[in-house]
Amino acid sequence: MKKRPLIIKIISCLYFASPIAVFLQLMWLYNIRFSEIGLVAEAINWHVVLMLLLTPLVGYGIWVVKKWGYYLLMAHTVFLISNNIILFFQKTTGLPGFVVLTFNLLLSALIILFVRKEVYAPYFNPNLRWWEQATRYYYDNMKILIKAFDSEKLVFEAGSFDVSETGVFISTDSPVKIGDVFNLEINLNDESILYTKGLVVWVNQGIDKFPCGFGCKFVDVDAVFKKRIRFHLKDINAKIRER
Repeated sequence: MKKRPLIIKIISCLYFASPIAVFLQLMWLYNIRFSEIGLVAEAINWHVVLMLLLTPLVGYGIWVVKKWGYYLLMAHTVFLISNNIILFFQKTTGLPGFVVLTFNLLLSALIILFVRKEVYAPYFNPNLRWWEQATRYYYDNMKILIKAFDSEKLVFEAGSFDVSETGVFISTDSPVKIGDVFNLEINLNDESILYTKGLVVWVNQGIDKFPCGFGCKFVDVDAVFKKRIRFHLKDINAKIRER
């Protein structure tokens, strides 16, 4: 549940290992023995050097799932495809045409994979990186008082759907907007009360596995607050909600 998606691990590792593979490929193409490994530098042009330098950085960008990593991946892939085509027609690649074609088709498939919304979305929305998020637990109808951020005025009362150390999904029909900030009074089932600020990070209209309501991130909570949530969930044997 907390693991990074396998596809990200595989593609990242391939990019990390790619410079070694290219290095060995060049040794094979030019019949360079390991005792003559320094000759590899004389057999490559600036295109290959740039590719070798950028490839591990691209792998890291894929691994950390950041916006810059996505853009770097797409630019690097287009560069590789273009470079392969140029070298092939200049007859400087040394590889058979079917090998170049196969490699470019694989790179094109990578682009197609990463333009799919379910793949690229986590690179732009941190809330979708479930492997970086705290474990969530089912917690139905925990009473929560939602108060105005700049006062103690009660806006509405609602119940919970699930909760974690970092946030809570509040089940309600009351209208809210992403970016709204409230003061929360959380009444745990053991009759203790927690106070914190909450930031609305997403709103659901009763679609998929969630009821109508909104996801609220706890703002500026300390280790004691998280510990109280964690221990309380353990005390009541709350069930983990699979993502």
